Amino acid sequence: MDVAEWQKRLEDNFTVGDVVGGHLVEIINLENSCGQIFTNTFHGQSVAIDSFQSFFVETIRMALRWISNNSWPKDSPCYPMILMYYVVMFRGFRACENLLIKGYPLEGYALLRDLKDRAIFLAGIAHNITTLPSMLGQAASKDLSWEEYKKVKFKRQKEEARVLSRMIRDKSGMPDLIQKELEIWEQLFNEEIHGSKLTFSTELADWINKKSPLSIGPTPKTLPMTMYEVSPVFWTGC
Repeated sequence: MDVAEWQKRLEDNFTVGDVVGGHLVEIINLENSCGQIFTNTFHGQSVAIDSFQSFFVETIRMALRWISNNSWPKDSPCYPMILMYYVVMFRGFRACENLLIKGYPLEGYALLRDLKDRAIFLAGIAHNITTLPSMLGQAASKDLSWEEYKKVKFKRQKEEARVLSRMIRDKSGMPDLIQKELEIWEQLFNEEIHGSKLTFSTELADWINKKSPLSIGPTPKTLPMTMYEVSPVFWTGC
């Protein structure tokens, strides 16, 4: 069987109502409905999200225009990497928000953990606690051997742990109560990242307690949406 025959077999077996993968139509409709409900229910947050991301785009474009007119700043050798760091972060935000408005707020919440960490690392760079090369493991060569890669990864992880310790953990100098709250906050991220435990427990509880029927597609739930909304505001404030 060649590729064309295999594709034809898939189309023959998984066409529903003249649509390949037609069972997904109901799921897609649920996703679009969740987006509308989110915008109506959390209008203020929706405005804040769109405003922030528009400002993010404008800032990156202004930096690119400045570079086009003035070339790269000679006294800032890491400028290109930092700029790319921000571009990748913007795409990360978009990925999170797309999951949110399609009805998957806790899946977006899990991705926010990485953005939270990177925002803290950038703050560490801004406060001269670390440098971008240190955060990247100081890998100068593109063609690393496996052993060299493992050394770079170890250095990067060690530096990340040090910066997190200085910024929000035991060496931050913040009051114990705040550190405890931050620890709980970080653990909530980890619970969703490792096994989607927040999603699993909230969906299971609603189903067992007959608060909502079991749905294969997403359904709008206030608590998961609220968890997502509070988190970026909280760590941006930090």
